Amino acid sequence: MPLDYSTQADWDFVGQTRQSPIAITTADAIPSQLSAISWRGLYQANHITGEATTLKASGNGMAYLNDRDFKFQQIHFHTPAEHTLDGTSAPIEWHLVHQSASGQLAVVAVFGRVGKPNTSFQQLLDQLTPNASHDLTEPIDLSDLLPTTGTVYHYLGSLTTPPLSETVEWYVCADTVMLGKEQLAAYQQLFKANHRAIQPLNDRAVLAERF
Repeated sequence: MPLDYSTQADWDFVGQTRQSPIAITTADAIPSQLSAISWRGLYQANHITGEATTLKASGNGMAYLNDRDFKFQQIHFHTPAEHTLDGTSAPIEWHLVHQSASGQLAVVAVFGRVGKPNTSFQQLLDQLTPNASHDLTEPIDLSDLLPTTGTVYHYLGSLTTPPLSETVEWYVCADTVMLGKEQLAAYQQLFKANHRAIQPLNDRAVLAERF
């Protein structure tokens, strides 16, 4: 059964102290000298799925996150954004899901803003078949969806869809990436709003790191 965001208050989960997404207040973030993200190698999508609630693409890529290697698993999108930054919500947020050799999950969250068209996003839209899944004849270069500079807000949280497991390292990028107005509209015509409500921060620390 498709995930129903209108009933998210009834979603079941274990643990209630490290849920995601959160509202990030930049003034409260703890400055860190760590280099949060280093992209290692080309990010490419080679399989695409039109799910009931989002576009998802899996492929290849590697990131060095807080001094550890993580392999890229998949990218998917949320409209509007799930995290907020100083009370501001972006029109779209995408999640680059990674996993380490030990099985640790890490998600890099990127905010989109309306501006010039995005080549990578357009190629994903062009290849999408609603409610279907297929391999791509030619890989899609995802480089235009990756920020390369700026502050990264790092905290420990959860998946934002069931089972909502509190097993995720989050890296929320402050610098936004541009999408075209028509591109965003085309995506919103295909998918309804699919963002989870903001969750309590509780006593978690949010670190302000850098690229």
